[in-house]
Amino acid sequence: MPTTSNPAIRNLLTLDGAVAPAGPGPTGGAVRPAATDRPITLDDIVIKTLAVFGVLTASAFLTVYLELGFLALPALLAGLGLGIFLALRPRPSAPPALLYATAQGVVLGEATQFFDALYPGVGTRAVIGTGCIFAGMLAAYHTRVVRVSAKATRWAVGTACGLLVLFLADLVASWVFGTDLGLRDGGGLAIAVSGVAIAAASYFLLLEFEAADRFLRSGASHRWAWYVAFGLTMTLVWLYLEILRLLSYLRWW
Repeated sequence: MPTTSNPAIRNLLTLDGAVAPAGPGPTGGAVRPAATDRPITLDDIVIKTLAVFGVLTASAFLTVYLELGFLALPALLAGLGLGIFLALRPRPSAPPALLYATAQGVVLGEATQFFDALYPGVGTRAVIGTGCIFAGMLAAYHTRVVRVSAKATRWAVGTACGLLVLFLADLVASWVFGTDLGLRDGGGLAIAVSGVAIAAASYFLLLEFEAADRFLRSGASHRWAWYVAFGLTMTLVWLYLEILRLLSYLRWW
């Protein structure tokens, strides 16, 4: 099993707090979970993930239809904060996952509308690209063509943290000092940064598949399906936004 000192990925792969150990019952036997706290199944994961994606899609649609794009920045910050919190402190319940999907739906709706107005059809191609990468990574994980390793996990986590710091620095430099660091201007550096981000997000899909597989094999509560759905949604949102940006850069170039 791959190991890492990063608490978010460690929680994801080791299921900290997900499975309570069985203890002796009143008659000396093992205590079994209550009937309402049945073990997680693949159907649970699929249904919860579809529910979260339904909320995400509805939020994106309403953002465009009701012209709520002015909420994109607050939603982005709220989603980022909630995503970091849930990564560090996993919660097996529906409200955090659905709240995250609602916030990110606002971001996706506004971002897609903005880029599609500049480059018609780029949003559709970004959806197709995201779906193809998801299917490809799922097939690679299922066939074990690509394996989750400690070294690759450290690379992906380090890359994601580095990109987050760079993007925040670029935001501060732009707003406070009026300086463009070139990370999002469509030039060669911006294309390279988006390419690295897409590679990291693609590997994070493998981590999500690995986490889901461990939940299934561990007999964790079915409530943890919401956390799996959250993890998949967070990674796919990141992947989609980076593909959307990269396609817009390539069309401009």
